[in-house]
Amino acid sequence: MPQGFSPLRWSPLAAILAAATLLALILVNLLTLGGINSARPLIIHTRQLHDALGRMRAALADAESAQRGFLLTGDRLFLEAVQRANDSLFAGFAQVMRAAADDGMPEGRMSELERLASARMDQIRRTIELYQRGQTAAALALFRGRGNSGMDEVRRVIDELRAREDRRLADRTVKARRNLDLAIWIDVGAGLGLLVLGAILFAIDRDIARRKVLEAALRESAQFQEQFVGVLGHDLRNPLGAISMATDLLQRLGPPPSEAHVLRRIASSAARMDRMVVQLLDLTRARLAGGIPLDLKPGTNLALIAAAAVEELRVAHPQARVTVDAPREVMGDWDPDRMAQVVSNMVANAIQHGAGADIEVRVGSANASAILEVHNGGRPIPPDLLPRIFEPFRRGAKTGAKQADGLGLGLFIARQIVLAHGGKIGVRSAERDGTTFTVALPSEAGQRSGAATVAVASAQGAGGRLVPGRSAL
Repeated sequence: MPQGFSPLRWSPLAAILAAATLLALILVNLLTLGGINSARPLIIHTRQLHDALGRMRAALADAESAQRGFLLTGDRLFLEAVQRANDSLFAGFAQVMRAAADDGMPEGRMSELERLASARMDQIRRTIELYQRGQTAAALALFRGRGNSGMDEVRRVIDELRAREDRRLADRTVKARRNLDLAIWIDVGAGLGLLVLGAILFAIDRDIARRKVLEAALRESAQFQEQFVGVLGHDLRNPLGAISMATDLLQRLGPPPSEAHVLRRIASSAARMDRMVVQLLDLTRARLAGGIPLDLKPGTNLALIAAAAVEELRVAHPQARVTVDAPREVMGDWDPDRMAQVVSNMVANAIQHGAGADIEVRVGSANASAILEVHNGGRPIPPDLLPRIFEPFRRGAKTGAKQADGLGLGLFIARQIVLAHGGKIGVRSAERDGTTFTVALPSEAGQRSGAATVAVASAQGAGGRLVPGRSAL
C-alpha cells in the first residue's frame, strides 16, 4: 500500500461507485426491457401484415387455379373454389386495411392493391360467365388476352408492402442491437466498477483491521502507562513521608534561622509533591481501580467545608484575596474530605489563573440542590480550551511570565468527585464577567425525596468510573 494512502478516505468513492454500478445495472435493464417492449408490437404487426398479404396472394392464386380447372373440365365444383378464394381474398384485404390503419401505411398503395385485386377477380368471374353462356371462344380469348398481367401487378404491390414492413422491422432490429451493444458496454463498465469497488472495500477492511490492532496496542500502552503512574505515585509516598517526618523533626529541634528557612522550603516542596502524588493516585483510581472511593456522611455541612478549605488555602497563599459567602448550613449526604478536595482544587485553580484578581466562593441552595460557585475576575479561559477544561492533564496557559504549576488534574478530579455524588459541574467564562465554576449537588432535602442517587460517573474521554464506598489504592 503506498505511503500516505488512507483507504478510509476512499469510502465516499466506494459509495459513489456502488451507487453508479447500481444505476448502470438499472439502466441496462431499462434499455433491454425497453427494446423488447418496443420491438414486440412491430414484430406482431409485421407478422400479421405478412399473413394477411400472403392470404390475399394465396386467394388469387387459388382463384386462378379454379378458373383454369373450370375452363378445362367444366366441373362446377371449381366454381365453389372460386367463391371461397374470393371470400378469402377480401377477408385478407380487410385484415390488411386494419393493419394499415394502425400503422399509417400509404393509402395510395392500399387503394391500388384493392383495385388490382378486384379487377383480377372481375376478370376471373367474367371468363367463367362467358364460358357458362356457351361463349367458349370468347372466354378463352379473354383468358389468353389478359394472361397473368393482372396477377403480376397484384404480386408486385404485395411484394412492395411486404418489403416496406421488412425494412421497418430491420431498422427496429438495428436500433435494438445498438441498445444491446450499449447495454453490454454498460455491463462491462459496471463490472469494472465492481472490481474497483471490491478492491477499495478490501483495502478499507484491511485498514480497519490494522487500525483495530493499533488501537488495541495503544489501549494496552495507555493502560500500562496508567498502571506505571499508579505504582510510581504509590511508591513515592513512602520516601515523601520520610522526608516530611524528618523535616518536621528537625524543625521541632529549633535549628538556627538559616537552617530553619531551608527546612521550611523542604517541607513546602514535600507537601506540594505529596499533593501531586495524591492527584496521580486519584487519576489511577478513576481510570483503573473502578473509581475514587467516597465515604458519605449524612448531615455534612457544605458551608463549613468550603470555609475550612479556603482558610487552609489562605495560609498557603497569603497573597490571595479569597472571600466566602455562605449561610450557616447547607446540609447533605456527602464525603466531607472529597468535597473539601473539590473546593480546594477549584479555588487553587482560580488563584493560579486569576492573575491576582479577587476570588469569591459562594455556597447556597436552589431547587433542592446545593450550589457551590467559585468566581474570579481574571482573564477568561480561551474558547478553544473551554470545552476540554475538565480533561486530565489540561494545564492552563501562561499567566504573565509564570507557567501554571501542577499536573493539570485538579479540575478533572473535582469533576469526578462531583459526578460520583450525583451532581453536576460546569464553567462559564467571558471577558466582561470573569470565570465562574459552578457545582450543583443533591442537597439533604433532595436526597430525602429520592432526587439524588450516588451515580457511577465517567470522565469525558477518561474512561474512569467513580463508585462510593470502594477501597483506596
